[in-house]
Amino acid sequence: MVNGLKERFDKIEFIPYLVLGLALLILLLFIAYPLSKVLLNSFLNAGDVFSIQNLTLTNFSQFFSSSLYKSALMNTLLVGFLCVFFSCLLGIPMAYFLARTEMPFKTIFLTLGTLPLILPPFVGAYSWVLLFGRQGVVNFFLKEFFGFVLPDIYGAPGVVIAMTMSLYPFVFLLTYGALLSSDPYLEESATIMGASRWDLIRTVTLPLVTPSIAAGALIVFMRAVGNFGVPALLGGNFYVLPTLIHFQIVGFFNLHTAGAIAIVNISMVGLAILISQYVMAKRSYVTITGTTQGAQVSASKTLKWSGILFCSCVIFFSLLPHITVIVTSFTEGWSGTRYPTKFSFENYQRIFQIAKTPILNSLFLAITATLVATVIGTLLSYIAVRKQFHGKWILDLTVMLPFILPGIVVGVAILSGFSSGLIVLTGTWMIMVIGFFIRRMPYIFRSATASLSQIDLSVEEASAIAGASWGATFFRITLPLMAPGILAGAVICFSTLMGELSTTIILYSAGWKTITVAIIEYLFSATIGPAYALGTILIVLVLSAITLANRLLGRKMSQMFKMV
Repeated sequence: MVNGLKERFDKIEFIPYLVLGLALLILLLFIAYPLSKVLLNSFLNAGDVFSIQNLTLTNFSQFFSSSLYKSALMNTLLVGFLCVFFSCLLGIPMAYFLARTEMPFKTIFLTLGTLPLILPPFVGAYSWVLLFGRQGVVNFFLKEFFGFVLPDIYGAPGVVIAMTMSLYPFVFLLTYGALLSSDPYLEESATIMGASRWDLIRTVTLPLVTPSIAAGALIVFMRAVGNFGVPALLGGNFYVLPTLIHFQIVGFFNLHTAGAIAIVNISMVGLAILISQYVMAKRSYVTITGTTQGAQVSASKTLKWSGILFCSCVIFFSLLPHITVIVTSFTEGWSGTRYPTKFSFENYQRIFQIAKTPILNSLFLAITATLVATVIGTLLSYIAVRKQFHGKWILDLTVMLPFILPGIVVGVAILSGFSSGLIVLTGTWMIMVIGFFIRRMPYIFRSATASLSQIDLSVEEASAIAGASWGATFFRITLPLMAPGILAGAVICFSTLMGELSTTIILYSAGWKTITVAIIEYLFSATIGPAYALGTILIVLVLSAITLANRLLGRKMSQMFKMV
């Protein structure tokens, strides 16, 4: 009997349980603990220790007594809803034209339509001032030839325009995918019944892809209400919650009031998710049936040329700020003039003298965080797919929570968790890596989960039957098969971390300034040339990573984002 127990004990694989324990420890230490501390601090005054008697709503009272806080709350909601509205106004027609008409150059339109997701929105934000500001190029020519100027770009108009032009691809790509896979028989039935094209789109096509539109709109709302860079550059006196959080951290290092603002910000996102789920649950949206075939494509020349014109205009205006960044990086003077006066490489010579450290810091932090996120995200995806245990949904929720939360809230959480207590990391590169990998690990997790779900379990079982250990099976068989999905997630992770600002602006210290922080500082001081030279380097680094991954994986750029 003793020998039998010993044999059973020897056969037990301990590595999977060690992996599970390590993964849960990381989730508790780096996600659950910091977020719980933010929640706790928001109900305590600065300097108070936790006790039932010390719990207070003082930190939330300013939303009822301060006009600044009230207006910031309303401004945040306004920006969120307007960005959703205009993103749908641009993204849905663009998706329809590309999915349902015989437009040429669809691959080019898809690729260019994906670029705003990759390029950091704040990098091109100031370009709107150069182009459409009171002294901007466009207003100069409008006044010169037509005698009028456009409204001031600062404030709500500039913030909404800049954000919409960088966020609409979420609606566009998700709607495009749904339109490609929706059942054409439903539309054919409506056509036979005498429905016009507009009635068909309004009553059949759009309602069927509503879940995808809602999903894209929800992501747009979450990104818009949590964005710091664009309101900081274009907001002027138009304050939103993320800028108030930044004031509390940088101006007063008041984690308690900042935590309360963060909780309000989180509540907005949570309420939006609940409303979205409630609306979707009230109806059925079946678009793929057992007899579904490819969606019908219209041969109408009117739709074709309308689509070309519409998509070209949307893509042109969404990429115009980034084109301006690249052009301006080669100029010696534009600010205060109608247009560039002289072109040279002087800005690049300057930044390699004064900003070499931020470039190296960004590369080091992004690569390190991506490697950590890749290892941990892959292991967590394996546990989520292959292991059966109670409360698995908690694992999924905990991993995805930082993706749902605004970046500046994640920054406040990490700072709250590791600025005091047993582990103090404030001012170090490690606190930035923790914030980065927690913020972007969901990309790896989702991408690796999608890849692993497509791998038949019998492949691993065959390896185990042949006598291979769990470790040998995982590293020799499972991991190589998951590699394309992991690589796709890692590239998106790295690319977005290079342009990360909302979390960085809370966690960075003087010795660990990144490209994004340096760009913001240069723009605040009206040092346009070096700022845009850094911005161009950032754009080149991001696009190079995406292009390399596309070649290695043999995928189009838009397909990279469907996995994550």
